[in-house]
Amino acid sequence: MLREIGTIRQDSERGLRRWFQDDYFDLYIWQDAAGKPIALQLCYSRNRNEGALSFSAAEGFRHSRVDSGEDHPTASATPILRGEGVMPYFRVYGQLLEAAREIDPIVRAYLIERLRAYRRLLFGERRTPRRKQAHRRQGGVRQRG
Repeated sequence: MLREIGTIRQDSERGLRRWFQDDYFDLYIWQDAAGKPIALQLCYSRNRNEGALSFSAAEGFRHSRVDSGEDHPTASATPILRGEGVMPYFRVYGQLLEAAREIDPIVRAYLIERLRAYRRLLFGERRTPRRKQAHRRQGGVRQRG
């Protein structure tokens, strides 16, 4: 379950930053002065092959892999984001719905809305399934063509 981390350093250029975390996710949300969410960064799979999905209105979506910079246990380098591929959408989305059940409803709604927009970018708009046209019947008798 995501829980909000209390006091964090603020980046005044983007607005108020909030941080939510659990064992699998780090979620950063930026909000404007009125409290409206305006940007996000969702880091997933924190302990192994970490990825990050970022969104802002100015830059759109960007997916990255986190390069820890640590090739062996005694190295200590600053992690960096390297643009790469796409997020494993359905796995991450499913886990996030469960993890975000109890966070601020405004943040949760924004997060879900943005992830659905990302899905549309990846897979296009959802289409209703085509249905076979029923055989035309007239007077209860099947017409042969």
